[in-house]
Amino acid sequence: MNKMKARILIIEDDLVVNELVTESLSSANYQLVSCHDGNCGLTKATEQDFDLILLDVMLPGLNGLEVLTALRKIKTTPVLMLTALGNEEQRIAGLRTGADDYLCKPFNIEELRLRIEAILRRFHVQEQQLPSSPTSLTRFAQAIPELTSLELDIIEQLAQRVAKPVSKLELYQSALNKEFGRYDRTLDMHISNIRKKLSRVEIEPNLIKTVHGKGYMLTKALNQVSLNHQQ
Repeated sequence: MNKMKARILIIEDDLVVNELVTESLSSANYQLVSCHDGNCGLTKATEQDFDLILLDVMLPGLNGLEVLTALRKIKTTPVLMLTALGNEEQRIAGLRTGADDYLCKPFNIEELRLRIEAILRRFHVQEQQLPSSPTSLTRFAQAIPELTSLELDIIEQLAQRVAKPVSKLELYQSALNKEFGRYDRTLDMHISNIRKKLSRVEIEPNLIKTVHGKGYMLTKALNQVSLNHQQ
């Protein structure tokens, strides 16, 4: 991934944190652009193309959630939100708004790099597959372009075992690339976002079923889902 020199936008108003992240990621050969307020960040994020955005929640001007809300109306660029330690409301709000993942401050710089690598790896695999492979997942993604790469990855994992529940533990490891935590609601928020997007375009509102105590399940194969309304 580093050889591809992925472009990352850092939107962080704390000069010390911004400089630390920039220095660390520069040494890993990423191409970096930095902003220190929400207005600048949103302008850069919408006018330029990035592979990933690191977005602080507490920003002068537009806050991180406002930036993400505006961004998600036009782009599905992966977003890793930086939130205050212990502030669960911020994390839930970020995930509900469309963040791919979050990292609590203060964070270990090595963990940040690992999260970045995981998100970029997932995003580029999806990016390479969608244009070239006329698969059911490809057609599904084209019918609902607002689905993020992470959301598509979750759907793909569920599609591998149609009508059979996939545990949260498995989905955390295979789709989210992170450890499962009993009180972590990251996966639940992503499933909720997927359902809302399906509902907005009137595609199978009950396609993803919650199987209590076992996880989530796709109720039918993707090639059986009607996408006629999109044509």
